[in-house]
Amino acid sequence: MRKKADLLRQAFEWFSNRYVLTAAVGLVWVTFISEIDLVYLAKSQLELNRLENQVAHYELEIEATRNQLVDLTSNPERLERFAREKYFMKRDNEDLFRIVAKEPAAKDPNTH
Repeated sequence: MRKKADLLRQAFEWFSNRYVLTAAVGLVWVTFISEIDLVYLAKSQLELNRLENQVAHYELEIEATRNQLVDLTSNPERLERFAREKYFMKRDNEDLFRIVAKEPAAKDPNTH
């Protein structure tokens, strides 16, 4: 029991030091109370990382689209194929039939 009392007295003396007390209050202030606290900074860093990943993804998409544009403008056969597949275009002397897969109908709970 004597050791416990000595430890508490030493801790009180240590925390009653004005420098330790100021540092503790400053740490609590910076960590939790301030408008720009550590929690806010951590969330902001996560959001920044997510947005940087999005930027990298879209830069790759832009590069792929630019390559496709160069390919389509330099090769008329590929341009025709792209137009036929993407926009269902056809030549004047041909007919185009589009076959669409039928989605299964949802079961009506009222029917048996």
